[in-house]
Amino acid sequence: MQEKLATEPRVITSGETAFVYDMATLINAVYQMTIELTREGNVPKRIVKKLRPLLKGQERIDWDENDIYINMMIHYLLGARILTQIQPPLDSAKFRLAPGPRFEQWANNNILEQTCQMLEGWQGSYNWVDVPRASSGERDYFYDSYTFSQQLRPLLLKQLCAYPVGSWYSVETLVQEIWEAHPELAKQQKWKGSFFNRYNGTAKKDSQRDLYVEWALEAAPTFINMLYSSLIEMNIVDVGNDPLEDGYKLHLSSCAFRLTELGGQAIAQVIDTKSDKKTKAKAQPRQKSLIVQPNYEILLLQLDLPSLYSILPFTQVKQVQMASTLLLTQGSILRALQHGLSIEKILTILQKLSQKELPQNVVYSLQDWVRQHKHATISQIALLELSDEETATRLAQHPTLVKMNVRQLAPTLLAIPFNDSGNVNYQSLQQLMDKENISLDFLGPSNSRRYRDSDYY
Repeated sequence: MQEKLATEPRVITSGETAFVYDMATLINAVYQMTIELTREGNVPKRIVKKLRPLLKGQERIDWDENDIYINMMIHYLLGARILTQIQPPLDSAKFRLAPGPRFEQWANNNILEQTCQMLEGWQGSYNWVDVPRASSGERDYFYDSYTFSQQLRPLLLKQLCAYPVGSWYSVETLVQEIWEAHPELAKQQKWKGSFFNRYNGTAKKDSQRDLYVEWALEAAPTFINMLYSSLIEMNIVDVGNDPLEDGYKLHLSSCAFRLTELGGQAIAQVIDTKSDKKTKAKAQPRQKSLIVQPNYEILLLQLDLPSLYSILPFTQVKQVQMASTLLLTQGSILRALQHGLSIEKILTILQKLSQKELPQNVVYSLQDWVRQHKHATISQIALLELSDEETATRLAQHPTLVKMNVRQLAPTLLAIPFNDSGNVNYQSLQQLMDKENISLDFLGPSNSRRYRDSDYY
């Protein structure tokens, strides 16, 4: 392993868990507004414009000069099933973002567990783009190097795993160590050079070629882009360099890095394939880390992710970082009610996490906002109309119909709600009517199912 640098870099950029902060901010936006993706699968520009000032991640600029950072994050959350797309059971309704099947697990993870999950996703994701901070001069955009970056990301993490935390090292030597540790790279470079020589009609003897130099000219900028964008935004590394003299681009010879404490732990867990080294951390008791202020602001005094995620459904994010600020508003409370939360649940969460007694004006306001809330429910049901009241009352208490959550709407009218699959068990209903010697007529389209699972999602 290389020697530590004798002196610190002249310009140091410290790592920050920007992705962790931004994931929480985007999930809060999913709760507090209706986000319907475009036909291309992107977040509408009006919503991007509203959310971007709240986010800390660096811009990712595409060919059309658009910042695709928010779309990159949303695509990751969808791929990890932390978010999903749902469609209300209406013919003209569009799909919208909502918490997915793995959201609860994500919300209860600590910062190390979330970072490990993102680091694993970054290794193999085509949608996860690194900022082009350095260039070989032959290309300035990241799209050309998607496949190349995916090949190099695991190599970089594997090499970084051998470095101790806290000391500065040269990126130039790191690149050379990766080359020396993977002989297959020389074979690939030799084959690629031979292919292009034959394609261009220029023969070139292998002995005259410096395979490492050829590879490094292309690979070194990619490694710099990884370190200076995604890895620093996950707080895996701190980076350093000499002051820039030619604008935005970095020179390999001046770049340095050091692993952070979080980075050392995360890389070790991602690289180590032994199951006993990847055991989930024990759940820590929920800390009282909140202060609810009379002006409806909530201060989260430390980065306690489970506490943060427990209040995201009914608050509006102002900023998420080591100490976060969120706001209780009438709109955020009403959105929470639409997602199934009750005022009792909201107050219980706040009282459980708050260091102090909740301000009385805040409690009264929340209760008043809820009283002003009007709610309606649309249910899909099958109506069972009986010939007399006595039969209807008796059948409403029958175990078969009770199991189907039957309700008596009128003296002779029973309502049977559709189950989670969007169906009513008509076979069981027919068998019950046969046992009771009741003839059963069906009104509506015959031999067809009006509602299916796909009508819901």
